[in-house]
Amino acid sequence: MTGLVALALLAAPAAPAPVPAVPALKAPGVIDRNQALNFARMVYQLAEQVAVTYVTPKDQHPKELMAAAVRGLYEETGAGVPDKVKEALAGANTAVELVEVLTDVRVLLGDHPNLRGARSLFAAMNGFKHATDPLCGLYSARINSFASVDQDFGVGIELEGVVGVRWALYQVEQGVALGRYAPAGWFGPVQRAHELASPAGATWRVRRVIPGSPAQKAGVKPGDTITHFNGSEVTPETANALFAQLANPSQAFDPATGRPKAQDRTLTFRRGDEKPFTATLKTEPYAPESAFGVLRTADDKWDCVLDREYKIGYIRLGPIETGLDAKFAEMMDGLMKQGCRALVLDLRWCPGGYVDPGTRIAGMFLKDNSVIAKMDYRNAAQAGTANEIRTPPGGGQYANLPLVLLVGSETTGGGELIASALRDNDRCVVVGQRSVGRASVQNVRDAGFAGVQFRVTTGTSFRPNGKNRMRKPDSQPTDDWGIRPDEGLEVPVTADKSAELRRQADLHALRPADSRDALPFDDPAADPYRLTALVYLRKHLEKK
Repeated sequence: MTGLVALALLAAPAAPAPVPAVPALKAPGVIDRNQALNFARMVYQLAEQVAVTYVTPKDQHPKELMAAAVRGLYEETGAGVPDKVKEALAGANTAVELVEVLTDVRVLLGDHPNLRGARSLFAAMNGFKHATDPLCGLYSARINSFASVDQDFGVGIELEGVVGVRWALYQVEQGVALGRYAPAGWFGPVQRAHELASPAGATWRVRRVIPGSPAQKAGVKPGDTITHFNGSEVTPETANALFAQLANPSQAFDPATGRPKAQDRTLTFRRGDEKPFTATLKTEPYAPESAFGVLRTADDKWDCVLDREYKIGYIRLGPIETGLDAKFAEMMDGLMKQGCRALVLDLRWCPGGYVDPGTRIAGMFLKDNSVIAKMDYRNAAQAGTANEIRTPPGGGQYANLPLVLLVGSETTGGGELIASALRDNDRCVVVGQRSVGRASVQNVRDAGFAGVQFRVTTGTSFRPNGKNRMRKPDSQPTDDWGIRPDEGLEVPVTADKSAELRRQADLHALRPADSRDALPFDDPAADPYRLTALVYLRKHLEKK
């Protein structure tokens, strides 16, 4: 069925000829049926888009996605799908029939608190994961363009709870409350913005601090608790109204630039038993750091020499942001001016990000026209991307530099793409533990309400040698997936040790430039990954 035909059917009055195989699901309830019908139509329209773009070898029928949406609704209420609903779904095949079943289900579920407002849309559309994969789902339009930051309040702080569905729902609810969006597919009354429940709760605990941000420069750390905002105490009585101000301040614009003027945000932090401290952070534009060296210098740059005797450099990559390749090139240039003879490239906590800067970073170590990845799309023409990614022109500056990669159980997506490109082109050895095994290529579709997007998997990335990189639900340890360390270079560490190393690395990246406090991550001998890499490279360099 084409999209135009489906839309025409959905716009038409409900046909008075139900399919006999579909049992009646209608029951008295507090939900207006017209509202439920509008909701069901919105879910079906997205199901049609996903069905023709999701990476499967054959067309997917919207029926599978509508059944998954029903499951998502019932899961949100804590119940399983009743047999009579399963029977109704089994007998429904056309757009009108499927919409009718979902409408009936929504009426049956009534005014459940977990389905009020836009929650029904989130539950149903995120339920599509049951017919696709767990990476498919709704997410809100980002506050900024950074791959690694969703909401940082303009100062580089992420709060616990202000993430994922919980945060996306708040943005939709706030947008409707402020009149930015119509309450399409909405159930129940629209609350006033300052009355919406804060996703951060009444205790605002810092989940993450963005390196390079005003908060990082002020010395804020994960785990700190915000007790006051602009002089007002954060309490159970004030938290909702204060969070509304924090998340959506009234903006004054600079007439010269047309951009919002920087604002001062005065926050008081409590850290354990230490004396609380207050910092005034300005909401000026900043670039999040995602490349880190050995020591942050007094001028807020990185010294990247790990071993001064052997002249071994070290760079750790975080999220692959736009512009990371330029920063990486700058750090490499500084290393080469210091006589760098080898490099340790740390990808242990690289979660991926944008493809282009990752490709350019890999290309610096490869010969021209080297294959970085092979791609397989459901619809290559629709993806607008070639079936192979090769090194872009102008790379290869360090094609002969001895190189060791560090990978681990959190090396994901774009980090794995860089690692496989360098490994399969015989440009490195790999130290560490097996990586995650995520190679899905995703795109976004408009979900049809409040600027919300739906992320759908449209393809798969393979290693340059053509081997699989994606770990599937039925993948075995002996199967090809992820990136394995080279023989003899596996680092046997526990999950607890890995988590502690990451915590140490994060604190190392957050240390302000004017701080000389010693940190555990300063000592590579205390990190079995870096120590293994150094031992290998020292032996290699002694032979030269």
